[in-house]
Amino acid sequence: MNKLMIWATACMLPVLSSAQTTYHIKGQLPTGYQAVKAVMSYPPDDKGGEYKSDTALIKNGQFGFSGEIGRPQLAELNLIMPRSKAKPDRQKLSDESGNMKNVGLFYLDGDVHVTFDREGMASYTGGGNEQKAWEYYGGEVGKRSKAGDKNKDGLALIADATREVIRNYPDSYVGVDLLDIFTQAAINPGLVGPMYLGLSKRMQQSEKVLKWKPKLDKARDLVSGNVVAPDFTINDTEGKPVSLSAYRGNYVLVDFWASWCVPCRRENPNVLAAYEKYKNKGFKVLGVSLDTDRKLWLKAIKEDKLPWKQVCDFKADQGKAAKAYEISSIPSNVLIDPNGKIVGKDLRGGVLHDRLAELIK
Repeated sequence: MNKLMIWATACMLPVLSSAQTTYHIKGQLPTGYQAVKAVMSYPPDDKGGEYKSDTALIKNGQFGFSGEIGRPQLAELNLIMPRSKAKPDRQKLSDESGNMKNVGLFYLDGDVHVTFDREGMASYTGGGNEQKAWEYYGGEVGKRSKAGDKNKDGLALIADATREVIRNYPDSYVGVDLLDIFTQAAINPGLVGPMYLGLSKRMQQSEKVLKWKPKLDKARDLVSGNVVAPDFTINDTEGKPVSLSAYRGNYVLVDFWASWCVPCRRENPNVLAAYEKYKNKGFKVLGVSLDTDRKLWLKAIKEDKLPWKQVCDFKADQGKAAKAYEISSIPSNVLIDPNGKIVGKDLRGGVLHDRLAELIK
């Protein structure tokens, strides 16, 4: 009996490892809508290669796609309108980008019906768990955008919606795909870490997650309080050298920003509020600008009424501090404790206040 069970299990392994997701997409256009083709593009796998593209002719306002894929993927649907007669005949038929109209986004997951209205808006019915998770995400984004939280930028709203998707659909590839937004550049462990833990064990072992998990582990180690913050010396607004090491003995927020960075300027009042609350309790801020124009830098400091020391070497992301801390996007910040150890990174909004409250009693 044991040999039989082992043999049966071995026979099943190839079937399990090559499991495919089957999809059937049916599209419907309004009567008289003059589209001639539908083009659907999607990633064929999680290896980051070129998207696959399928084309279907539209007949009597209907079109369809069917196939199999390794796992449900987000697909983009474009409608190709008739070519204008005013265009030269020598223009290649394959050059259809200028004739693309309307975009639908859905998951290749079971039977999905896509319906376009006359304004080009797509609606969906059917689909499996992934499509339901995707529609849930769209609803969460819409709800938060409508609420209009003035203290949160677009990325923060997306982060909130992603958390809700992972909380309600932990075993969904939608959550894994949405995490791409937060894991392609430097990872904020305070943001990505809880999302990762919210994923099911199956999703934690998915190909995409396994690729960026080492980067998350490294980011966690960085803010563990065991890493010494790299020192640097840069001139301030008066041309005098300022060293980070001079702040030893205090909690210091090294705040990377620039005058041209809208999210940075939007975050400045939040940093100012934290500064005013904790400045008499051993908390300092050192602004490091990625500006290249001195006049615009000084103008922004004055407009935003930033009272702390500001430094800039006018080398953008190739400056000493930016390179030392591997700053690839702004706003960004690093919180350093009185011993010169890093204890926080990319703390924005209420997260900054919460972390300071934990550390400064």
